[in-house]
Amino acid sequence: MTPMITHHIDHPSAWKGTDFHSKDDFSVDLEERHIRALDAALNRVKERGLTTETITKSDFALDDIQELIDEMFDEIMNKRGFLMLRGWPLDRYSVEDIGIMYFGLGLHFGKAASQSVMGDLLGQVTDHSDENPDERAYRNKYALSPHTDLNDLIGMLNIRKATVGGESQYASAIAVHNEIFATRPDLLPALYEGFYYHRRGENAPGQAPVTPHKVPVFSTVDGLLSCRYVDTYMPAAAAELGVDLPPQLLEAIEVFEATSAREDIRLEMMVEPGEMLLSNNFTVLHGRSGFDDSDKPLDQRRLFFRLWLDPDEAVRRPHVPEVTIFEGNSIARQEGRKPIYSDDAWEGINDYVERKKAALGS
Repeated sequence: MTPMITHHIDHPSAWKGTDFHSKDDFSVDLEERHIRALDAALNRVKERGLTTETITKSDFALDDIQELIDEMFDEIMNKRGFLMLRGWPLDRYSVEDIGIMYFGLGLHFGKAASQSVMGDLLGQVTDHSDENPDERAYRNKYALSPHTDLNDLIGMLNIRKATVGGESQYASAIAVHNEIFATRPDLLPALYEGFYYHRRGENAPGQAPVTPHKVPVFSTVDGLLSCRYVDTYMPAAAAELGVDLPPQLLEAIEVFEATSAREDIRLEMMVEPGEMLLSNNFTVLHGRSGFDDSDKPLDQRRLFFRLWLDPDEAVRRPHVPEVTIFEGNSIARQEGRKPIYSDDAWEGINDYVERKKAALGS
């Protein structure tokens, strides 16, 4: 277990939702010159027949807007930990071309990581639960409590809204730590110790279904606090291992989630088409309300393009290796497989998942 921080953290990353009056307070708007640079890079890669599977950062050169990239990267890594980039020209490009531009821009923040056994580098967050109710969270319509994803940075670009619901929620994990330290410091040791994580059936052949190490919710390196948190992966691991979650950790998880969902802590908003959120998975939690657009065909449903990005080692946030869930820091592609919760251990916590859905208003 890493050293605990036992003081209030005073840093721009320790923001609260009530600090912001509107999206203007955390947004950057794409200007026409930015769009021209993205357009030129798009045309270059299309002329060469490149796709999101083959594009590299050098293929998608954006020298003319390097100052925008530097400003965004500094905000994500060193300051607030998230921002919104508005004004993606959805009306001027096909969905496929927007995806290439978005992916190409993302490569200037880090290497794209596979998001599932499908090997998807450009994830599509849309509802497939009518095909299989056990689809992973980014492919279903249920509410998600605040959590982090499994890599350093996450980008979410809204292409289409749902018919009903689908508000996005963000919270500072640093602010959550401050609140727990102030009100329930006795629970911090359990959160710093963490628990094993289930790999939800996406472990590669030969890999164990559960991490060989406990994954800390909070950890520190060089005095920097980081967070890794996905609640359901812990009880699934306990079921797989045939043990119970420690009572102190269960209470700590309850307080962690209640704190992150507090109205003064949480930032809730409807992300509109053409708006992109880029956030740091080590300092910012994200979630969503449930949504429904089952009245629409799949190609008209709510759609976000998602990126998992890992910056170069020289500029990554220092973190303990125990926050890594999958060997190689990414989910290996497995031909013919889909990201579906299908393991016996996962089935064993269906009651837990159903209670979560009910509590979140799904």
